Amino acid sequence: MSREQGWYRQVHRLQVDMTSHCNARCGACIRNIDGGETRAGLSLTHFDVDVWNRIATVDTKGWWIRELTLNGNWGDTMMHPHLVKMLEVWITAHPETFISIATNGSMRSTKFWTDLAKVLRQTAHHKVDFAVDGMEDTHHIYRRKTIFSKLKENIKAFTDAKGNAVIQMTMFEHNKHQIQEVKELARELGCRQFNARRSHSDHMFIKDGDEQYEIKGWYPTGNGEHLIDNESPEMSEHFEENDQPMSDIRDSIWMRVNDKFEELEHKGSCKCPWKDDGNVQIDPWGKVWPCCHISLYGGSTASNFMNIAKDFDENFLTEDLEEAKRQNNLHDNSLGDILKNSFYNYTLENAVQNADWNICKRTCGISK
Repeated sequence: MSREQGWYRQVHRLQVDMTSHCNARCGACIRNIDGGETRAGLSLTHFDVDVWNRIATVDTKGWWIRELTLNGNWGDTMMHPHLVKMLEVWITAHPETFISIATNGSMRSTKFWTDLAKVLRQTAHHKVDFAVDGMEDTHHIYRRKTIFSKLKENIKAFTDAKGNAVIQMTMFEHNKHQIQEVKELARELGCRQFNARRSHSDHMFIKDGDEQYEIKGWYPTGNGEHLIDNESPEMSEHFEENDQPMSDIRDSIWMRVNDKFEELEHKGSCKCPWKDDGNVQIDPWGKVWPCCHISLYGGSTASNFMNIAKDFDENFLTEDLEEAKRQNNLHDNSLGDILKNSFYNYTLENAVQNADWNICKRTCGISK
């Protein structure tokens, strides 16, 4: 099977959900119900350290992994108790990898964030996206149960240790007047960049005990200073004064990463954009999914899957899901063997070509 046609070895990006634990109760998060209690049936676990070490040193040995994204459906990466050591293992095995992490940032000690920055600076390039959804009086409305002062303290510890930080602000009706303030905060805290993005939901209803309220998304259009046109989902500003210099060694590695990337790109060869990008999603239970959207339906129990399927009015085929959960388990199979199995190269390929799954049609516009 050629590289252009098969999943095996086309993959050069991994998106990993490191844990199903989280300290927050965000309004639109799949792991909780209406910003309240954690879903029944969600198994709370951290990604297995031994499996991680095997993926880094054995399964992907000789692979060129351009990007490792730690951005979970089920939890916040920083909740993993062994994260720093696991990243050390990965960087030793794959110094070429660009590591990108997303977090609410409102946990752990400042020493943890200092240690994390020191480790990440050993790789070719890295960034950590901190979710800052307003100032102290508004941030908690969506990013529930997080502590704004703790978040600022952690960002500063990370940037003081020369970590590359980005503040990512999700825009709502309740924080739209604070875009400029959050942008200035990003500059003051030593971040390299500020991004503002649209909420992916028009309305959210928080129901958590006595707390019940509505959150409305904000979708600006036009050409004003803080407005976004219909073609662009984000606004962004880079702060050159906060750029961290790279060493000659890391700069050389990063140049080779970009050169290698040109060899790996096969845009337009498949209807599935994740396959074209050479990307797969790995969940906290060690299952390998073709994308983060499909991984939502692979929760740890059948009842959990049924709850989510009902919420999304999905027709994802149960037999296909069960096949994926059985064949794509990293506890029983190597990553390479999974990407060569019948699910990836028969079931999935046929589903994409025939537009069998609503999740693919709705999310990525897949059609026959």
